[in-house]
Amino acid sequence: MMQSTHHMALATLILLVTLLMTACGDSPEVLPPEPEDPVAWMELHSQDYLEDRAWRRARLEETMWRPDLPYAKKLLENYGLERGGWDLLPILDFQVAPVYGPDTDRPFTPTSLMEKRPETRDEWLALGERAFWEMPMRRDPYIEWSAQHPEHWEEVGLKQNADGSLRGFTRYIDPRGRERVGITCGLCHGANDEPGFADSQIDMGRARALYMESRGLSVEPFIYWGPGKLDVTNDNVDDPVAIPNLWGASEQAYFNASGSIKVVTPASAAVRFETQYIINHSFEARPDRALPWALAMFVMSLQPPDTEPPAQSEALQAGEALFMQKCSGCHIPERGYSGELIPASALTSDPSISRSITRGTGFYRAPSLLGLSRGGPYLHDLSAATLDDLLLGGHPTGEQLDETSRADLILFLETL
Repeated sequence: MMQSTHHMALATLILLVTLLMTACGDSPEVLPPEPEDPVAWMELHSQDYLEDRAWRRARLEETMWRPDLPYAKKLLENYGLERGGWDLLPILDFQVAPVYGPDTDRPFTPTSLMEKRPETRDEWLALGERAFWEMPMRRDPYIEWSAQHPEHWEEVGLKQNADGSLRGFTRYIDPRGRERVGITCGLCHGANDEPGFADSQIDMGRARALYMESRGLSVEPFIYWGPGKLDVTNDNVDDPVAIPNLWGASEQAYFNASGSIKVVTPASAAVRFETQYIINHSFEARPDRALPWALAMFVMSLQPPDTEPPAQSEALQAGEALFMQKCSGCHIPERGYSGELIPASALTSDPSISRSITRGTGFYRAPSLLGLSRGGPYLHDLSAATLDDLLLGGHPTGEQLDETSRADLILFLETL
């Protein structure tokens, strides 16, 4: 009885203190809701990413949903630490210039990629767009060799801009003051000069094979990759995967085919881009954090170009109804027609990427279907040349549709 009386007295005291604090204006602060627009969210949290180490660390930890994977361990052991780690690397804000063929008489006159940190939404997006096309996200001896051999550019699908410069390549000054050549996001995700559009014609496997051949080394396995694929895992295992479109990235739940990186907030993309740069440049430097933040903001803003909507018809309505019945459980319309992870064992497609040594989760992500009207090939291994081929093969689930249903469904898919 005494204990019960004591508890009642304590509860009464707590209530009185709470009322007193409220009366004195010391009630807990009610925070406004987080913006749903990913760019607005990133505007709100810019200083958190740029200045708050603990905040960045928390964003990494929530993104690495499988901390046991070797890829995740590397990041968790080095990023956003209280002491040491990658925060101590030299910072680059980049001096960059276009890449021209060696026979072009143009001096190397680099300009700063970032004159000052952005302050407005438009400035952030403008810097992000420039970083998309000009920030060197990866360097490799075969990349620099390819830039010096324009006789192979057409063979491997490299494109030139109107001024003759090589699209998706950039010259820059590295931390040691040396002039280097790297590739940008625009190389693989800027087909037809459209940001976010995967280039299914570029053949970096062949480019790498040509470089190996020039040195008297074996061209395998690179010669077998084929156009539209790239291996960016840095694990010394041959596991190239299709270059994805970046449209609707803000609505996707995972990065990478195996879904090893979870997209929890738009900051997940910035952490991805920052650490991707560090790893791809042999841990020599890290970019000024405003650059991966701006790049992530720009990528999160990307949507496929508008297409002319087809005339309404019974076939189109039937295709949409069929999609909602058969496909929307994995490709969720409210999430940019992407979705959660699917066990690789439940699919008929090649499971090798899901078993990657460094990033294998045993799953595949349900990719976004936005932009399907721009054409194939499709699937993570690009094994389906057209949507008809994809559905004729039973999609990756093995379920086949009759000819009429297949045509109706394709009619709807081409509206996305």
